[in-house]
Amino acid sequence: MGLLNLFDGLAEVAKLTIEAYEDVDFRTKTGEMFTVMYNPNTFSQRYRSVWSGETPQGGTADTQSYRRLESDSVTFDFLFDGTGVSGVGGTSVDLNPKAGEVGYVQEQINSFLKITQGVNGSTHEPNFLQLSWGTFIFNGVMESANITYKLFHSSGAPLRATINASFKKSVSRTEQAAQARLTSPDLTHFKIVNEGETLPLIAQKIYGDPNFYLEIARVNNLNNFRKLKAGQQLILPPVNKKE
Repeated sequence: MGLLNLFDGLAEVAKLTIEAYEDVDFRTKTGEMFTVMYNPNTFSQRYRSVWSGETPQGGTADTQSYRRLESDSVTFDFLFDGTGVSGVGGTSVDLNPKAGEVGYVQEQINSFLKITQGVNGSTHEPNFLQLSWGTFIFNGVMESANITYKLFHSSGAPLRATINASFKKSVSRTEQAAQARLTSPDLTHFKIVNEGETLPLIAQKIYGDPNFYLEIARVNNLNNFRKLKAGQQLILPPVNKKE
């Protein structure tokens, strides 16, 4: 079996790509794209719980409510190898004929750093990056990149290196606006009363104005709002603040 026949199926394996955008909404491409030499064997993805009411103006932790679980960062170990003996398995073979040339590994590393950390001439900021690998898509920015050089040519040129790269999620303006609406005091919230709290105090914390205590009392059908019980749940309605 010839070498070309051996790699016929491998040429169709999807490679992880990094595409650059100018804007956080990922609408304007810069025209730059980087394709990894070898697909990573593993990667890590961090998730965090998102809560509404992350300390609204005058608010406290007990006014928060759970919203969703989202991925906010991913970390990859990328291999750059110019020896032809990567040891990462046949499905990740780089078929680029230049891969064995001295200087190719450093050239690929420089290309990776340029797209991920270089400052865009139009925006004067680093690129926003879309990582795509099969059905996996992640929009973010480069958070850190640690390069480890492992093997060298007699000339001193690197023949093998790994980059541990972390990417932080970017939130589009549309998502930011939606999140702002979710945490706004102009939306209905629920609150558990703490020992010693009064309606005017709660109104001051949530709305920035103690006079809204009457609205809280009305919505919750409180006839004697001076006798709140610790552990009691209150509905905090949206209010119409007049300038």
